[in-house]
Amino acid sequence: MGEEVRGMPKRIIIKDSDLEEAEPVIEPVEEAEKPAEAPIEAEIEEAEIAERKEDVMLEKAIADADAAYELVLGKIDEIRVREEVTQKKFLDDPGMSLAILKKLIQRWDSMREELTRYIDDAIERYRKLAELLEERFSSIEEEVYFNQVELDTIMQLESQGKPISVSKKEELERLIPRLREELAQLDKKIKEVNGRIEELRRMRENVYEATSYKGLVDNIFTQIVNSLQTKYESPEDAAVKIRSQVEIIAQREGIPREYATLYLWKRLKGQLKTG
Repeated sequence: MGEEVRGMPKRIIIKDSDLEEAEPVIEPVEEAEKPAEAPIEAEIEEAEIAERKEDVMLEKAIADADAAYELVLGKIDEIRVREEVTQKKFLDDPGMSLAILKKLIQRWDSMREELTRYIDDAIERYRKLAELLEERFSSIEEEVYFNQVELDTIMQLESQGKPISVSKKEELERLIPRLREELAQLDKKIKEVNGRIEELRRMRENVYEATSYKGLVDNIFTQIVNSLQTKYESPEDAAVKIRSQVEIIAQREGIPREYATLYLWKRLKGQLKTG
């Protein structure tokens, strides 16, 4: 048996040194499932939570501004009532001198100075409110355009026969009109606030006119014209001359025209009695 059997496989001896270091077998790790996209309902809920927080801030700003405005109106009414009472007292009380009248007028003028500070505070509060409303408007306007683009994209994909999220489409179709309505309401509120700011600024620029009382002096002026019109060519001419006389008294005595008119009437009545 010196010869190997023909056809039998040769024996292969593998030495340890011939073994290569086996590479570690890495089992394929399944990718973690991607979290499903948050449904549109969750997005809306988040937006509503943020909106409620903004609503609280807006409601407080609105309440603060309106309270400041009401305080201004209350102060205006206080001064106007004092003016009315003072005018009637000056007209009816012979013992009330011009010197006393001037001191009372100075008190009411001090109240007007205080009023301007209340007006400034109200203007500032409405200005801050306007800023909040503008920010809210810009934010919602952005959301309107974003969601409209999303909806248009879905509708275009749908028209191409591609799969779409029907629920998302329906939610967007409900959301966009609501946002547009909110924009309209905000725009209306912004205009109201800006109008209130302009009203307060006019009050501040004409604080005397805003607080003066005109109801009595108009009637007195008519009585003066009727009493003196026989001395002039016509009632119109009498009115012009009397207004000029009132202006002279106001400048000379340093008192408002309303009180100058009352002062002229008191002097005229005294002349009529002595005459």
